[in-house]
Amino acid sequence: MKNKPVKNQPVKRKAFGASLLYLAPSLAGVLFFYMAPFADVLKRSFQDDMCRRFVGMENYAKLFQSRSFLLAGKNTLFFILCSTPLLLALSLCLAVLLHQHTKKYSPMHTDNTPRPILAACYLLPLAIPVAALAGIWKIFFHEYGLFNALLDCFGIAKTDWINTEASMFVVIATYLWRNLGYTVVLWLAGLSAIDPLLYEAAALDGADEKKQFSCITLPLLKPLGFTVSVLAVLSTFKVFRDIYLISGDYPNKSIYMIQHLLNNWFTNMEFGKITAAALVILLIAGWLVLGLQICFSLQKRRNYYG
Repeated sequence: MKNKPVKNQPVKRKAFGASLLYLAPSLAGVLFFYMAPFADVLKRSFQDDMCRRFVGMENYAKLFQSRSFLLAGKNTLFFILCSTPLLLALSLCLAVLLHQHTKKYSPMHTDNTPRPILAACYLLPLAIPVAALAGIWKIFFHEYGLFNALLDCFGIAKTDWINTEASMFVVIATYLWRNLGYTVVLWLAGLSAIDPLLYEAAALDGADEKKQFSCITLPLLKPLGFTVSVLAVLSTFKVFRDIYLISGDYPNKSIYMIQHLLNNWFTNMEFGKITAAALVILLIAGWLVLGLQICFSLQKRRNYYG
């Protein structure tokens, strides 16, 4: 006769109870510091500014009738859709070049441990304080800045780049400069984890570098690509600090971001519209992240060099 399996339900229950006890502080923190404020924001979005009466969808109606909200939303979305792909493409190309052709300059040792000096050079732009970066903006892009002095040598008229329609491209360029090194380090970490034998086998089968990149590098970087993309999207919301220090509450309309609008509404104590806008932004950000996940998951995994 076969031996009956020993019932281990009491052991599983004890393990489950121990897991809950271990996670209890973290769960309590999430509930108290995240879920409770979110529930309060959700409630306030259906009330008036003083939270005294229920107004239904009135705040959302005012939100989409506001020209300021539509302008800020359009600028913010344009900035995200322009800067994020540029950052991902430039950083990946630079990381591949560093990894394949100039490994001695890579911030990684052969055992994948960081080279402190070179890694610090990549991450140096992130360490610069925002106030100092605002000063650099003025030095280069002010009407009497260095960039206009260079253009004056070629007979081009001076322009206050921060207060014109071109200010959006200045913001994008600054964002790329500030985040490029950090994103390169992330890509280099993923490239260092790929087994070199795969490239050697592909080369023996006649695959050139372009084929190796499309059939080996890109498929194996897809999981990391999703994480890097989400981090890049989230970092775009931090550019508000730089613009605020340069132009204050009301910058040029081409760089009037959603954070400027929320800050001005908070100053005017328009809490109903603020909470409604926060929920709309949360939904849009969630759809962006979900769209990125779908894009990365729907791509069929191909053979390494087939």
